[in-house]
Amino acid sequence: MYRHTSVVSRETLSRPAPITIQIITAVAMRSTCVTPVPAKFDENATSSDTEVKENQDVHLRCSASGTPSPVITWRKESDKELVLGSKKVSSVQGEWLNITKANRLHMGAYLCIASNGVPPAVSKRIMLSINFAPMIWIPDQLVGAALGSDVTLHCNLESHPKSVTFWSREGGVMLLSNNKYDTLLVDPVLYKVKMRLRIKDLQPEDYGTYKCVAKNALGETEGSIRLYGRSLRTVATYHTSSSF
Repeated sequence: MYRHTSVVSRETLSRPAPITIQIITAVAMRSTCVTPVPAKFDENATSSDTEVKENQDVHLRCSASGTPSPVITWRKESDKELVLGSKKVSSVQGEWLNITKANRLHMGAYLCIASNGVPPAVSKRIMLSINFAPMIWIPDQLVGAALGSDVTLHCNLESHPKSVTFWSREGGVMLLSNNKYDTLLVDPVLYKVKMRLRIKDLQPEDYGTYKCVAKNALGETEGSIRLYGRSLRTVATYHTSSSF
């Protein structure tokens, strides 16, 4: 409400002493009422599962509306740290999650969480896949074992998408699981897997070179392991000395 004061002289009204007249003007006051609205994702403007080649840049987006405006927080699933350049952080805020030259360490599920203090907060899971050609690491390229014993050869593989894998001998002969061989894939995690070849009841003809081979849409690689003969006494002595 506004108050306006005017002074009117009595000269105008026959002149005794001056008097004061107050003119009061009423102004209607309006109040604005805001209704809180929970956060909601805009699916058309929010990223879905994403797949890129290694060393490409990645831009993931989560767009949400609500009243008040939501805050977007990014986390990696299972409380793993976010790797952003040379830094590792537990979370980052903002509509965009930008990763420069993404590599296999960035692979995994990301959660974007939209919250504005009005329950419930909402979250979206986005799977980021990084594609690269197979790579093989061999712990022991030279393995000794005695006649009549069983031996296991090891190759460690990283690849994405998943590789076709097999073991072979000289001449490219593929080895299949049977009474002589067991071929196994163990501990697969995202892009990692361990290749195992178990050779049973070693005979002289079993000695030689074995290859572990992996192929996917982006390439092919192989690793070689040489298996040689060793007497049982030598093996026993080796295990005894290595225990100290």
